[in-house]
Amino acid sequence: MRKIKLFKDRKGEDLVPYVKSGDNRHEVVAPVSSVRIGETSRELVKSKQCVDYARWVALYVGKSEQECKRWLDKYKTPVLKMCIPYEVG
Repeated sequence: MRKIKLFKDRKGEDLVPYVKSGDNRHEVVAPVSSVRIGETSRELVKSKQCVDYARWVALYVGKSEQECKRWLDKYKTPVLKMCIPYEVG
């Protein structure tokens, strides 16, 4: 199976979606591509006037941590697709 290229932190480790809990709030957060959510223009990235960057976004808010984990397991493939940086081929 081909390894998915994800955004990396300063240590070179992959940034991956996770469940964040605290203050009676449970949410799935992920480092999504600014191009894939429409915040940065693909054309500007192609012409090298802009770069694609990871934007931490809450994708789902649930009533419990377990509910958020189930949601992330169910939608892991589309969530990971949103986390792939946009590259010019």
